[in-house]
Amino acid sequence: MDRRTLAGGLGGLALVIAAVVALRTSDAPDTLKREIDSSVEVVQQQEPVTPANARAQALDADALQISWNGSAPAYEVRWNGHEQLVPGPEVEIPGLSPNDQVEVEIRAVNATGRRSEPLKITATPEDVYDDKWDDQLVGQVDRFDGPESLDPRKWRIEAEPECLGLRPFGPGKRVDVDCQTAAFQSNTPIRLGVPASDGATARAIISVAGAVESSHVRLTLLPDPWQYLEENDVQPRDAVSLDVTTQGTRIIADPALPRTGKQVRLGDAPLTGLVAGVRHRWEMRVLPDAVLALRDGVVVAYEPVAITTPLVHPRIRIDGGGFLDAFGVGGVPERVVPTEVVPIGPDTEVPQDAVAAKIVTPEPGNQIRVAEVPVGAGRIAAAEPARLVVIRKPESRPGALPRLPDRPGGIKTGAPRLHVLHEDGTKPPQVLPHRGRILVTAEVNAIGHRGIVLELDGRRIVSLPTDEQGSAVPGRHEFWLDVKNLPPGSRARLKLSVLPADHGEPVTTETVFELAATP
Repeated sequence: MDRRTLAGGLGGLALVIAAVVALRTSDAPDTLKREIDSSVEVVQQQEPVTPANARAQALDADALQISWNGSAPAYEVRWNGHEQLVPGPEVEIPGLSPNDQVEVEIRAVNATGRRSEPLKITATPEDVYDDKWDDQLVGQVDRFDGPESLDPRKWRIEAEPECLGLRPFGPGKRVDVDCQTAAFQSNTPIRLGVPASDGATARAIISVAGAVESSHVRLTLLPDPWQYLEENDVQPRDAVSLDVTTQGTRIIADPALPRTGKQVRLGDAPLTGLVAGVRHRWEMRVLPDAVLALRDGVVVAYEPVAITTPLVHPRIRIDGGGFLDAFGVGGVPERVVPTEVVPIGPDTEVPQDAVAAKIVTPEPGNQIRVAEVPVGAGRIAAAEPARLVVIRKPESRPGALPRLPDRPGGIKTGAPRLHVLHEDGTKPPQVLPHRGRILVTAEVNAIGHRGIVLELDGRRIVSLPTDEQGSAVPGRHEFWLDVKNLPPGSRARLKLSVLPADHGEPVTTETVFELAATP
């Protein structure tokens, strides 16, 4: 996906019909004028409605999370002289003093840049911060906050090196995952123990934010020896996953695991999924007779199954990008096992600092074969798809640290999109009737732009400012196009240009549709 780093996100909105005005031929040097061709009707944006019911919480003592109710395409948030545009009804404000009271104003913004009256809330981070979330964890919590975050003693990474980086978060940084797919295999196993006060025999907790509307995070507890194989789309035998998208959260379990009939009451959470640019904390809580999913301490999903293995290995997979903040586990304390997994080639050898080695080979029927290899065995007599697993000495570092370059802050969004639909429901690649009207929908996924331009076969038919009362936000624009002036049987080309505020190169997209030869 072609994504750009921006200060805000995207959304849609309700629309109503507006008046038609004549198209002029040119713009003033610095101001984009509203110009609509006589063959076009604009579907006007609704006036933005003031948000309601603001709420505050904190995952850290120096950050605030503010959420509210509303259905605008984006919102403008102001605090302490700062301003940020966000894609949905939630924002996270880092880098605050724990005991300072912060007044926040939230305004709904429509796709042409108009603002609502503000919703106001005042909160102090230390008053809403609850540090009890990690009381049941064992070992050290992983904070993905710098170049040493992905220590190869503790993590094995499956990702293109250039798609990992560090992005600002308050005064610090967090790991930015800008990959189609990235997997992070923990070298710290989780051993199930005696049930704790909440009934959990084990748990894994991840703090993460989404990047775009298609972000997808999966936390899987893998039984041995599945942790040694590469990540793929097949659910491993006896595995259980916490699956999180922008749409919500669910637990996915191998159907072969024993079903228990356990009933769990879900909490009252207005949102249960990922949010672009806002961290939330998900817990995968293992009970003797169920696996629960909690978001910020509220149960949002469960599966009535029993995990049958006493030791599991957590793996994080992120699709479509994300913002990795923290990870922790609970259960019986286990030490980190520095592990390296090597694809086997003709010259593969067991390293000299290995304390144990084995060959792991995937086999048909979702099976795995494991063969121990003597330390000091030298060259390996095996071939792909077998993999050499090397357990190194505790002081060893298997492999180099991944390179994590600094990146700018902001929320990533997609390129603009352009859709065509005839009023009778016909859409490309079908031939559209040469009669009536065509609905043209322009989805703009940018922020700070000054307007959009729509061209039909090289002729401008729409020029629309999007910054009426401040910085523009992502949104959807709709236009009715009368086809009576288009030649029968022709192929028409529509081009959408999003004009940046700095008068730089516009971001464009095109689509083509064909008209029938007769009405």
